Amino acid sequence: MTRIILTRHGQTLWNIEGRVQGRLDSPLSETGLLQARSLANRLKDEGIQYIYTSDAPRARGTAEEIRREIGLDQLIINPALREFSFGDWEGHIWGELRKAYPDLFKIWDASPHLVTAPGGENMAMVLLRSWDFVQKILVNHPGETICVVTHGLTLKLLVTKALGFEIHDWTKTPWQNNTALNIFEVDGDEWKPELVGDCQHLEKVDQRN
Repeated sequence: MTRIILTRHGQTLWNIEGRVQGRLDSPLSETGLLQARSLANRLKDEGIQYIYTSDAPRARGTAEEIRREIGLDQLIINPALREFSFGDWEGHIWGELRKAYPDLFKIWDASPHLVTAPGGENMAMVLLRSWDFVQKILVNHPGETICVVTHGLTLKLLVTKALGFEIHDWTKTPWQNNTALNIFEVDGDEWKPELVGDCQHLEKVDQRN
């Protein structure tokens, strides 16, 4: 049995601004850095043997806090764990995009799995690349404990799949807030959840802000 810990990067400046990130990047905010450190402290006794991360700096920065806390030598970086690519929307404010693309956002709000972002990806594409990579991780690390640091939409899709839901049922799983913690025990094709979307480690961070 393998334990896999799936989490999201800490808060970024663009998260605060409501700006689309996708493949573009924004640095961790002061709060985001505190979130990452709080997450790292929470994970220090989980017996993590390897950390995989998206190549985006916001994810790598979060993973680095975990690596430093638990004393591993290195991170394993892979673009398969990148965020949903929003193509032409990246760098823009969500609210402004809603005004510019009202018809497309009606579909996005009701059935986001049917939308391909202009010049970007759709949910099926993101899940295919990220889930395939996670399966490779499981094959390479049987019986070990692995941590994966990725992004909000990518993480939610992975958790949705791990819980046995289809993409169109993705609303049945909790939204993945910054540094949300998901822990699964995996035995063959069976994924047993220990934690899903848990953010208890952020209580002290919230108190400081």
